[in-house]
Amino acid sequence: MNKPRFANILFDETFKIVVGAPGNEPLLIRLIETLIPGKKIRSLERLDKENHGLVISDKNTTFDLFCTSEAGEQFIVEMQFAEQETYRERMLFYATYPLRAQMDARIRAVERLSGITRDKMDYSLHPVYVLSMLNFSLPHEGDDALEEGLVSRFSIRNDGNGEIMTDALHFIYLELGRLERKKGEEALCRTPLERLAYSLKYMHMLDERPNGFDDDLQQMLFTATELAGMTQEQRQEYDKTMTTKIDIIEQQETARKRGLEQGRQEERVETAKRLRDLGVAIDIIAQATGLSPEQVKAL
Repeated sequence: MNKPRFANILFDETFKIVVGAPGNEPLLIRLIETLIPGKKIRSLERLDKENHGLVISDKNTTFDLFCTSEAGEQFIVEMQFAEQETYRERMLFYATYPLRAQMDARIRAVERLSGITRDKMDYSLHPVYVLSMLNFSLPHEGDDALEEGLVSRFSIRNDGNGEIMTDALHFIYLELGRLERKKGEEALCRTPLERLAYSLKYMHMLDERPNGFDDDLQQMLFTATELAGMTQEQRQEYDKTMTTKIDIIEQQETARKRGLEQGRQEERVETAKRLRDLGVAIDIIAQATGLSPEQVKAL
């Protein structure tokens, strides 16, 4: 098997190593502008969570793709490989950090000014956008909840007529698990969104950028993920992270197989017990269940 040419960025850690690397700000900007139409971002700042009050206990990296535009809009960008039942709740939790940071800064500013009470404080918030790319599908009540069958968007709205309560919080999910195109079917991708989803999902299996995938986002994406173009430090960090991820996946798969085998063994034992109670001969029980005659006798 040939060595991969492009990085696997389906894991959040590898996504941040590649897309979040210094110098790749234009790629991140273009990605955000594509998935959040109408945003024109001239520059982004990658923030240090430890110095910004954004330390999250289950994260190991110091820097996160928590970005601020010149207009003050804030973006949390995440890639999620494995399905989580409460993923949306997890992202809601993450979104509270920049909201609280905004308000904490206002409170500290008010407290420094004499004669101003908190009831007169400005509680307006800069919008926070949580952008997640998922290697699975989220549950929805119907297909009409998705754009092009791939993107779902959530905000805080009135249950009756959809009236927006606040523009402060938005969630955008690119659900790669819903991509209908299989590897090798890039020619069937008809829209920029489909091509983006295809690249994110399969680029680590490709030998070259597919024909027709030539807009500026695709060019930047494939250039950034080319393993040969990484710095030595970046490649070492990527290889170490991928090795860890592969080990974890293999351990989980081994545990799953052991669990299945244990379940099958317990089922064979229960079947043997029922047959024994019915008076079936031991040799027939052994033949029917795959247990040895000694195992059947010991039940």
